[in-house]
Amino acid sequence: MSFCESESETQALEPEARRRGIVTALRAKNGTEFALSTHPQRWLLGSSATCDLVLDDPYVSATHCIVERRTGGSLLVRDKRSRNGTLIDGNAVEAAELPVGARLAVGRTTLVAVAAPDGRGPAALTSLRGRDPAFLGMVEQALKAAQTDCNVLIVGETGTGKDLLARVIHESSRRANNGFVPVNCGGIPRELIGSELFGHEKGAFTGAHTDRDGYFVEACGGTLFLDEIGELPMELQPHLLRVLESRRVRRIGGASERAVDVRIVAATNRVEHLGTESSKLRLDLYHRLATVVLVLPPLRERMGDLAELVHGMLAELAPEHGMKSLSDAAWKALAEYRWSGNVRELRHSVVRAVALGGDTLEPEHFFQELRMTWSRALDDVPNHEPLVPYERVLRGAMERAIAAHGTIRAAASHLGMPKSTFADRAQKWGLLPRERPRLPISERPRSGRKRDEVGDGEPPADAEVDVRRARGAGEAPGPVRSR
Repeated sequence: MSFCESESETQALEPEARRRGIVTALRAKNGTEFALSTHPQRWLLGSSATCDLVLDDPYVSATHCIVERRTGGSLLVRDKRSRNGTLIDGNAVEAAELPVGARLAVGRTTLVAVAAPDGRGPAALTSLRGRDPAFLGMVEQALKAAQTDCNVLIVGETGTGKDLLARVIHESSRRANNGFVPVNCGGIPRELIGSELFGHEKGAFTGAHTDRDGYFVEACGGTLFLDEIGELPMELQPHLLRVLESRRVRRIGGASERAVDVRIVAATNRVEHLGTESSKLRLDLYHRLATVVLVLPPLRERMGDLAELVHGMLAELAPEHGMKSLSDAAWKALAEYRWSGNVRELRHSVVRAVALGGDTLEPEHFFQELRMTWSRALDDVPNHEPLVPYERVLRGAMERAIAAHGTIRAAASHLGMPKSTFADRAQKWGLLPRERPRLPISERPRSGRKRDEVGDGEPPADAEVDVRRARGAGEAPGPVRSR
């Protein structure tokens, strides 16, 4: 590649096409193109022949910068202390995201970040893995709902993939060429969420130095994804309901309304009392959002998809870490685990195992936090007890802690567990010492000692009574003699 091209000669994407989709290549003016995989990976860019992306430019350092594909598809550029610096859209950066249409300048070479031919990255639908009948039926409903503009409410536990399903609905709809704006209602400070959703006028409140459009205006023509809608403060829910009914939004501090054309997809993990007066989501707002309700099953209810999910995750990590395989013990451990964090927890476990394990992954690579091997822990508990492996490991650790420290408080502190939790589980599993049986009150010995138990020189119990009586009568007690 020639280094004589200038930034002014480089063709960039049209402004309205910028920042949409996933960058799939870096393209120069002369048509030279460096393809970039959509899987998480790193590329070294520089003039050295050992780099992944080699530039024929004497103003480019041997190892100039690193281009990194992150989980989710975004592209990050990190400067490697180059001689002439790394610039994105004319701004020198040390580490910054490279969006579609941006110009990456290194030395005298300028590269344009381009997306896939259709303007988007790989469809989110390909990332929804599974063959469980209930799961496939839910996906089919989502694709049918995507063909209309009706509101959709996605219900599912944390980590089941609600955000991915929302992207599937957007990419399968007629709004696919417009923006998809995700908003985490639980991650915005309570006092700012109104401004973030609806926008504000300059001076509407302290810190409002300029006018600002909210997420509704930003998503106009596209899809607004309201994640964790159950965390939306109750006092703001009537305002959201009005916007959904009127399709008009008013900035905070504003005097006029603005029409918005936006499709709403909401999600919540608060399934308790959902659709009733006891829910944290107003009943009228629920009915407005729940035109179509999609229920994502938890991973424990579709364990038949476990192998497909794990193989897919390993394939995504293979470009950086190489292909890995699982031992039979590892497959058994994954199948017997409850996965309260669902697919997200599974992915984190796979990433941890790939990073810490060898070519063959074992159970301890997936469950590193246990800090002990499975074989040693399982040998400490009889096999006839109906406990899952995690509980058997925990019971063995608790039993050893009680034996070593003697008290519940010390044992719980050693394991880093709350004392109440430790006590409840210890009582449930019969780890506490049994209390000695007590005699009925009528059969217990009296508090006074027997006469024959009184030692030499000690007054008997009845002698002490005589002394107290003498004091009560005003008599001076004489010396008490033993009988």
